[in-house]
Amino acid sequence: MLHPLWLHLDATSARLRRVPRLSVACDFDGTLTDIVPHPDLAILSPRTRHAIEAVAQLPGAEVAIFSGRMLDDLRVRVPVTGLFLSGIAGLETLDRSGKRSLHVRDDELIPASMRETMRGWCERFEGAWVEDKGPAFALHYRGVPERFQPAFCSGVRRRFAGMQDKIRLLHGKKVFDVLPAVNRDKASALWDWIDDYGQTTLFYFGDDANDEPVYQPVREKGGITVAVGRWSSHAEYGLVAPGHVTWFLEWLAREWREVGGTEIGRAEDARVEAMSNDGDTAQPEPERVPEPSRSSEG
Repeated sequence: MLHPLWLHLDATSARLRRVPRLSVACDFDGTLTDIVPHPDLAILSPRTRHAIEAVAQLPGAEVAIFSGRMLDDLRVRVPVTGLFLSGIAGLETLDRSGKRSLHVRDDELIPASMRETMRGWCERFEGAWVEDKGPAFALHYRGVPERFQPAFCSGVRRRFAGMQDKIRLLHGKKVFDVLPAVNRDKASALWDWIDDYGQTTLFYFGDDANDEPVYQPVREKGGITVAVGRWSSHAEYGLVAPGHVTWFLEWLAREWREVGGTEIGRAEDARVEAMSNDGDTAQPEPERVPEPSRSSEG
């Protein structure tokens, strides 16, 4: 049973005081943005982007985004500099120095014939389609009429039966991710990013099946795990929706300033505020994300 995060802010604040650094890792779709009918429609809101930037610019803090999207797509949708990024569920990474890595060898790639087989299967179901992700691909069926979705899913599983040595099939929210059978996931990418987990308070926010492998190792290393929009998970805490993640990041930025209590932090806050108010260019007004009521979380 997940604990509602809003009811444990005092405990969270106490954990922040134990170590000198703050590391915040977030999934993208369903965590920082709402789930939408098509991946192209997902947009990071100005308020959420500002919340990410506020945390990333704090002294002693860092932010990373771990997504099932391709890295090039993720970079466009999260226009914030200085972040660690991971795409295709850990198969691609871009570190803070700008070094890009693909963690799949040529001999580990999915046979091209399987892509064509699954394109043919999707063509049999109105609303199903294949998303090419370079070394991987995804089978989307959100647009398939609900009465046909069980048949679609059953057929996908049959076509990949007995191919565990070549393919890893991951079932998410109305999508199958078809990945090379390599020992690599979001947790692998997370440890590429974190080099000293004993000296940081690590948060991980996720919402889907490919986030589940991250929760247990993060918890074992003393981190804080948060599942978004789901209440059956290996995470420790839960939040209702992406808007609540934005609200929490804003709270976290304020709390880290208090916990740090440094003149450097206060000076940086003043500098960022002055930059945001400088010039004649009007800043976009962030949309309102209502603060959650405790009754809805209990």
